Amino acid sequence: MKCIVIGLGNFGAALSLRLMEEGHEVIGVDTNATYVNHLQDKLTHTLVMDSTNEFALTELPLADSDVVVVGIGEDVGASVTTTALLKKHCGKTRIIGRAISPVHQTILEAMGVTEVVNPESDFAHQFANRLMVSGSIKSFALDDTYEITEVEVPESFIGKSINELKIIDTYKVSLVTVLGQKISKNILGHEVVNHQVTGVVHGGTIFKENDRMVLFGSLKAIKKMMSDLNLDN
Repeated sequence: MKCIVIGLGNFGAALSLRLMEEGHEVIGVDTNATYVNHLQDKLTHTLVMDSTNEFALTELPLADSDVVVVGIGEDVGASVTTTALLKKHCGKTRIIGRAISPVHQTILEAMGVTEVVNPESDFAHQFANRLMVSGSIKSFALDDTYEITEVEVPESFIGKSINELKIIDTYKVSLVTVLGQKISKNILGHEVVNHQVTGVVHGGTIFKENDRMVLFGSLKAIKKMMSDLNLDN
């Protein structure tokens, strides 16, 4: 996939580096030369450029790109102007906008941007859920009610199978998969603890120590499940 990321602050830089790690081509653009210089050897190509300048913006390979991400955060005016120019010149290229406030998001949506992200708000939601559900590690909201949550496997589950525990019937949540602990060494030779997907689970899947569960259900149901298992604070 060929991507253009406009705005290389914390969000844009992290996104660009992650896309590169996954094997995609990334052109990074920012008005700040320091940001650009920091990433020039890590991205496919970087440019110091004012994206509100229509002539300069059209020099980018917009038509040949699969997606353009407007990651500008602090300067709402620059974000809106850049987005307007992209809507004018991008054709069928996918445009994703970053909003830093509800008003900013409303403006982008009114301009016809159908994909708008708010990383600060999303993280705050996930962090709030981690505080509310003891044992919660990560969460992804699907709507106002349902979400996917990663939680630590309760001690009482260890050594038991999914069939024995009857998770769906008992707790009204679905088990998507199980993450098993994996210990590896980094480039410095230090041990690093990670978790990897064990695959498609079945009734005979046995929970092991240090496993994690990926659950689907309502926040209310997941919170009650963890409370019933005496894991709530």
